[in-house]
Amino acid sequence: MSARPARALRSRLAAALLALAWAAPVAAAPDETDLVLHWLRGGWRSPLLCTFAGQPVQGVRRVVIAPGPPQSERRVDRITFSALDAGDAERCRNPLGGDAPNLIGSVLVGYTPKRPHSDTPQREFEQQLKAGHLQLEVVAGRLRLGPTSAAPDSLPEVEFAGGRAEVGEIPQGSDVARTLVDFGPRRRLWLALEAPDGTRVELPLVLFEPR
Repeated sequence: MSARPARALRSRLAAALLALAWAAPVAAAPDETDLVLHWLRGGWRSPLLCTFAGQPVQGVRRVVIAPGPPQSERRVDRITFSALDAGDAERCRNPLGGDAPNLIGSVLVGYTPKRPHSDTPQREFEQQLKAGHLQLEVVAGRLRLGPTSAAPDSLPEVEFAGGRAEVGEIPQGSDVARTLVDFGPRRRLWLALEAPDGTRVELPLVLFEPR
């Protein structure tokens, strides 16, 4: 091959690569909604204390927060609660002594920024965290809710669609933080879900599996 055809071939290849580069879609920078939903994701555990035959036994509830279905009309996370294996327990309590019922199923939650078109989403996100709890909307989902002594299939379903979720970091030195000291330096959140009928569940979360 002579030098002239080789140069022409290289020019055509360069032009083709440049056209592909222009045609490739540019990934949009994450906005505040993306940051919040990604920040929530992971394999979490919620500690509890169950009493069996009068003896307290420590355990954990498994909670997974993952991306919601891609066909959803809006960006959402799915929060899934696994059934407790504590059918013989007389009672289960959360770290602050409140009742810890069996909680089974999943809900989809979304987030609406206060400034949807902010040029500084990272700063907005950090400011919301410092201000306290993040407020999210429950887009869809039902949870079976009731005593651990009852069969999971017999528990009544509570509709959470149209309710809200509150999520925030657990401050160091707080009563809840002191109850979680055995988990070491893991991320810790407080999650509350409230259904339209007023049903409310609250639980601390400790991150075991980052995503």
